[in-house]
Amino acid sequence: MTAAPAALERLAAALGPGFSITLVHRVGGRPRLTVVDRHTRAATEVCADEQGRYLWPWAEPVAVTDDPLTAARRIIGVLRPTWGPGQG
Repeated sequence: MTAAPAALERLAAALGPGFSITLVHRVGGRPRLTVVDRHTRAATEVCADEQGRYLWPWAEPVAVTDDPLTAARRIIGVLRPTWGPGQG
């Protein structure tokens, strides 16, 4: 299992430059990424828990933290539901 801030940094790297990403770490709160698609302006938040999972804001798992590429693909699928191949 990867520590939450490090796991979120790996996820940010997997998402790439098409997204504006902010790591938010409040005292007493779980660290999270705020992710904004630079093309569609759609946004979401993702956090990492102590069980080694990335989670949506509603606590549904996205993927395990050892697999940031799968998490990135799922996040992109939510933020760009109609985005076709070759569009960035």
